[in-house]
Amino acid sequence: MLFDILKFGYNFIAEYSSEIIDVFDRDSLTCIYASPANKKILGFEPEELIGQHCLELAHPEDREFVQELLQEGLTKGTISAEYRHRKKDGSYFWVESWGYPIKQAGQTDYILVITRDIHERKLAETALQLSEKRYRLISENARDLICVIDAKNFKYLYTSPSYNLLDYAEEELLGQSCFNLIHQGDRPLAFTKLEEWIKKGWGSYKYRVLKKDGSFIWFESVGRLFESSDSSEIIVISRDISESKRVEEALRSSKERFREITDNMLDVIVMFNRDGVVNYVSPSCQNLFGYSPEVLQAKTNLELVHFEDRSHFIHVVNQAIRKQSPVRLEFRCRHTRGYYVWLEAAGNILVDDNNNYKGLVFAFRDIEARKQAEQKALTNESRVIEQYNFLNTVFDNMNEFCYTYDENYNITFVNKKTTEGTGYSREEMIGQCILDFVHPDDREMVRSLARQRLQNIDIDRYEHRLLCKNGQELLVHIKGSPLVNNGKITGAVIVCDDITEYKKLQSEMTRLDQMHTLGEIAAGIAHEIRNPMTTVNGFLQLLARDEDFSEKKEYLEIMIEELNRANGIIGEFLNLARNKIVDLEACQINQIIRFLAPLLQADAFLSDRTIILKLGDVPDLLLDVKEIRQLIINLVRNALEATPRGGMVEIITQHENKAVLLSVRDQGKGIPDEMIEKLGTPFFSTKDDGTGLGLAICYGIIERHKAKLHIDSSPSGTTFTVKFNCQSQLT
Repeated sequence: MLFDILKFGYNFIAEYSSEIIDVFDRDSLTCIYASPANKKILGFEPEELIGQHCLELAHPEDREFVQELLQEGLTKGTISAEYRHRKKDGSYFWVESWGYPIKQAGQTDYILVITRDIHERKLAETALQLSEKRYRLISENARDLICVIDAKNFKYLYTSPSYNLLDYAEEELLGQSCFNLIHQGDRPLAFTKLEEWIKKGWGSYKYRVLKKDGSFIWFESVGRLFESSDSSEIIVISRDISESKRVEEALRSSKERFREITDNMLDVIVMFNRDGVVNYVSPSCQNLFGYSPEVLQAKTNLELVHFEDRSHFIHVVNQAIRKQSPVRLEFRCRHTRGYYVWLEAAGNILVDDNNNYKGLVFAFRDIEARKQAEQKALTNESRVIEQYNFLNTVFDNMNEFCYTYDENYNITFVNKKTTEGTGYSREEMIGQCILDFVHPDDREMVRSLARQRLQNIDIDRYEHRLLCKNGQELLVHIKGSPLVNNGKITGAVIVCDDITEYKKLQSEMTRLDQMHTLGEIAAGIAHEIRNPMTTVNGFLQLLARDEDFSEKKEYLEIMIEELNRANGIIGEFLNLARNKIVDLEACQINQIIRFLAPLLQADAFLSDRTIILKLGDVPDLLLDVKEIRQLIINLVRNALEATPRGGMVEIITQHENKAVLLSVRDQGKGIPDEMIEKLGTPFFSTKDDGTGLGLAICYGIIERHKAKLHIDSSPSGTTFTVKFNCQSQLT
């Protein structure tokens, strides 16, 4: 029996063993015996464990694993497993268990399980694995190159992945001597350094390492010796310092080149300390000043500076020191032969790490030739300015408009006459397109001709309308030519005459010629026409009184009326005569208007219109009363005919700028611009039944009184204004 065996064979071992000894039923895997060590190790009384399943105290995460081992072990005959076991206080610790199946004939099979506490060992193993994992992680992800070298034969035992910097794979380096990668020129010293590392236990070295393609890079390596009972290894951590070596080499070369440059340059380099003492002068001072560097270092700062430039020199330097800004100035310096040369000095302030002033560095350059050239240039510039002012004066005093434009038709110059004539300032015109000042109806023509001029195509003189700032239009006569610079046309110059008044005078002369012709015709044939007409008129009147013609009286009266109308037209012809003599006398134009007012009001009343008088305080004028009456009647009747029924006509007088203005304003629909120029031409009329002689007579009256007529028309009405000059001496 098992218990007899335990009692007699294993009782002593089980009761006093430091390891846990348990017996489990093979079929149910429940505990049937627990040794006293359970109390010591797990905290359970043996009785508390009797009847529990063998996996009940295993860690939940380890149960499946232990159960698989148990099944496998029961088949093979033995069981061995490491897992976490629960104590009575609920904590877990690592144990190692061995299971042995026990079979006896005719009795139930049992499993003997011996359990040992391996918690401390497992913690140590875990810590070691974690340490190795961290080391591997650091080694494989470090930017530095890490390797392990055998201290006896200097062969690689390990290289980190960062060694791919040399284009080698890890398997290509393991077992190879580290000297194979060291530049041949650095190997002797490398061997010495490794020997020192072994003696001291550590060390560092800068050397060249060969890449797989034969090129090299600079390494800085730090090594430490690790020894054990069976090995001796050197851990080496290396870093690529190629860039810093290049910078170091560049700095060294820069210093050498700086020394070569400063010693051989034409400019003079001078350095001063914070006390103003010269501590370096480049050799080129011999050529510039005639002094050797040793002699210059013995001179004081201002001893060689021209006395007129010293105060400026001191001021500029002190300002630069105070503001810690660059220095730039020009001054005269005495040569060893006694004369002075012009120098240009450019310098910087030197400061220490705490930003405190510690000195100055200057570069001096001979600018004597430049100064002479500047003086010559100033002289030439003065001449150019004089020539420019002369040409500008010539252009500004021209009687013609003059302006220039570039290839984009933008104005680049205008003379004084142009600004005075148009009312624009130079600033308002320069930079603007020439077409902006041209009448819209003329722009396409001007654009085409301007383009041809820039193409050097010969253009005849032409005319177009120019827009002024106040809206007035000027008619200008254009002549121009291209501007050529270095064989290329860069623009054009335009000279134009204002022919606005000339055109008006030309139109007036044409009208006067027509009136003169009509006057001569009127004077030549008026009497010849009137004589037979008077005879016919007399007989018609006799027939009208005869009772035999009473039935035809209406026709006779129409004939008499038409003859009177023809006679009136002939009378108007006579009024157009140039040689008509005016009878001038001093009178008030307001009195003439008031005298005519009832007649004019009657005409207005009959046509359902109104006349408004706005008579101002005006001085006396020398006038032909009969002609002025005719002038007023003609102007007012024209205004009444233009004004719609129910409308109003205004008669206005006013004194303005030594002139008397007589204005007649209607409320008609206005007169088109193209028709205003033709007004006053004999036989031209805007009325269907007009003869065109009424305004022609008015123009003649105005001319004989040396007055002027201005017409202002818009869709809301037209105003005829006659301007009488108070200072005119009429004859």
